[in-house]
Amino acid sequence: MPKGARSSLPRSNVTPQPRNVVMQPQPELFDLYRTGFKGALDLMQVSLENAERLQNQQLTAFRSVLDAQLQAATALGDAMSAFYQRSASALNAARQRKSEGR
Repeated sequence: MPKGARSSLPRSNVTPQPRNVVMQPQPELFDLYRTGFKGALDLMQVSLENAERLQNQQLTAFRSVLDAQLQAATALGDAMSAFYQRSASALNAARQRKSEGR
């Protein structure tokens, strides 16, 4: 090869490894993976617990509103019944006076 010319093949200081060698797992990477996975699971659990708590608060508020509406409807029904009873009594009394006046 002439002086200053470069070889088309790259030189490597790494010796090729035999193809039958199985790489040993690195425990540090597995521990890192396990720790990250556990952290993600913990985060999901906290998120689900918060969603459950919020849903229970909303359900309690909804039940309170329904109870208040039921009480208001019952009070309105009682008031209307009393109104109609008084109206009927006043109408009957007016009819009776009118028939006595004849």
